[in-house]
Amino acid sequence: MIPAGSLEDAEALEAGDPGGMLRLVASGAAHVRRSAGEAEEAGLAEALRGAGRPRSVVVAGPGSAGEVVAAVCGPGCPVPVLTVAGGRLPGWVGVADLVFALGDEAFGLAEEAVRRGASVVGVGPAEARLAQLAVQSRSLYLPVPPGGPVRALLWAQVVPMLLVLRGLRLVSLPDEALESTALLMEDLIHRCRPSGEPFLNPGKQPALELAGALPMPWGDTPLELAAARRFAAQLGDNAKVPSAGPQLGALDRAVRADPDDFFRDRGDDEEPGVHLVVFAEERPSPVAEVARARGIPVTQIKAEGGHSLERVASLIVVCDYVSVYLALALGVDPTPVPARAELTARIL
Repeated sequence: MIPAGSLEDAEALEAGDPGGMLRLVASGAAHVRRSAGEAEEAGLAEALRGAGRPRSVVVAGPGSAGEVVAAVCGPGCPVPVLTVAGGRLPGWVGVADLVFALGDEAFGLAEEAVRRGASVVGVGPAEARLAQLAVQSRSLYLPVPPGGPVRALLWAQVVPMLLVLRGLRLVSLPDEALESTALLMEDLIHRCRPSGEPFLNPGKQPALELAGALPMPWGDTPLELAAARRFAAQLGDNAKVPSAGPQLGALDRAVRADPDDFFRDRGDDEEPGVHLVVFAEERPSPVAEVARARGIPVTQIKAEGGHSLERVASLIVVCDYVSVYLALALGVDPTPVPARAELTARIL
């Protein structure tokens, strides 16, 4: 663990974050409200008038938005909600299905969905090629705010999709739940603010605990799993830190050696120790108890709120802050992801 003082200086944090990722994380609540308003202005209600229930919902494109939407819909959703990150759409997708296409990264998948006669809803920047495809195919297009990497626009993607699914009677999402989610996010953003004391800050304290460790994000329910997977992605993109998959057996291999054991294998001492990060809704985590019994450190991030959107948002806001603060504690600029940019260049 690095000294807490490394995250105390708000000016130093700002200097280490030239791309403004902390500011982008803090824009989540505004994105919830703005996206709801822009979806209404885009003619969402009129576009859904008379629309029937689809056979399935497919979210096409990179990022965590599809998993978050599926988690908010929950196991009680009357149709399956699936995600496709790349490649091709499943062979069965056709005229009875609804496909959300997230930005130009999903342009090819959107074209394929249009050719198959599926209902397509585009979600992305106003100037994207996908917007032109929506005009040509007479599909609905819901704009997101410009600027920033895609991972900073999670809520600008999630909210429009949920509003479409609400209009199709696939998810219960009262307007009051949208506003209460935004309010809860604002409260968490304030608690995680850069000027906050590290040991009282729910974003800084876990970052200090994870520095030099191998995080293992863990969740059991759909909401917890969505948050854990988002955290793993954010650890890689923001902090440039790998994470361990949620494998119970790995907790046995991760048992920390006794430093007083003269005959221990000191070759293992250089390996980063596993640190379990448990995302929890309401119940105590038995996995955390198993880890603690083996001497493995545990950080628990607890959900807040009543509606499923509130709960998953409360988990993700905190984990996003943790990933950025971990980057800054390690002296890493959280915004650029050179490996991703190189891969994109090679593919295109």
